[in-house]
Amino acid sequence: MVALTHAHQDHLGGLTAVLQNFRVGKLWIGREVASPALAKLEELARSNGIPVEHEIRGQSFLWDGVEGQFLWPEIPASEIARSAKNNDSLVLRLHYGNRTFLLPGDAEKAVERAMLDENTEVELQAGVLKVGHHGSKNSTTPAFLAAVRPRVAIISGGEGNPYGHPSPEAIERLEGAGVRILRTDRDGAIHILMDGNRLEIACFAPCSGPESDSLRQAQTPDEQQKSQQQ
Repeated sequence: MVALTHAHQDHLGGLTAVLQNFRVGKLWIGREVASPALAKLEELARSNGIPVEHEIRGQSFLWDGVEGQFLWPEIPASEIARSAKNNDSLVLRLHYGNRTFLLPGDAEKAVERAMLDENTEVELQAGVLKVGHHGSKNSTTPAFLAAVRPRVAIISGGEGNPYGHPSPEAIERLEGAGVRILRTDRDGAIHILMDGNRLEIACFAPCSGPESDSLRQAQTPDEQQKSQQQ
């Protein structure tokens, strides 16, 4: 499966190459948008025999022991938006064994408030949080962070991006909650593997931040190559 959180270009733009170069079983989309770029992507998927499925709040799946719940959006796919919005993002919670990931796309504080109203803290808790909207100051609010209670936060953002992501306010909130922060602008590509019990974290550059007994840092690609040569 490939999930498009919402139809903004920084989330949609690379998916054409993914659909053309990888064997994809399904394309997940949240709210339908009157966007030529999205229409073109859906047409490419269908021409390659890839089913396009719209996911909304309340839908779930069980895949080889992984439980997935969609927490957002709650607008039916039949209602086509005139333009893409951050708050139309797919929000997906993945649970396997005793490990949980929360992937909120670019959802901002209005969606965080709605999810807090509609879910218990137990239903929102996740050890790994992909921080909403690239670490914008309008996401990862104190109340939402207190409910999710992550131990590791992943922030996706380009180095020197013009938006100033991640924001100092978001970083301060995460640090105040004692969360280990990993950032693509500083750590490069971040890979997390879980077996239902332990997590292994690998970064393109050496991962920043402290390790712990239950969050073991895997070898970087350079270290793996050196080990194989030895």
